[in-house]
Amino acid sequence: MVTESERAAIDALSHCIYRRRSAILTEIVTRFMAAAQSPRGAVKRTALLDYLGECQDEIAEKRKLFDSLTAKE
Repeated sequence: MVTESERAAIDALSHCIYRRRSAILTEIVTRFMAAAQSPRGAVKRTALLDYLGECQDEIAEKRKLFDSLTAKE
């Protein structure tokens, strides 16, 4: 379960990277599990961190949109 503010942030991210909430969460969990299960998880961990970095870059590019979608009322 995620909180309402977490859901709003994920939804805002989905608008920034043009992917559905479920696709974002699936991508993160899949990469996390690959890193956690791999005896040599460094490469898989790097892939997860790369994806998170890409998400951060997209948020930075669309900061006004992200902030407007996550603003507390």
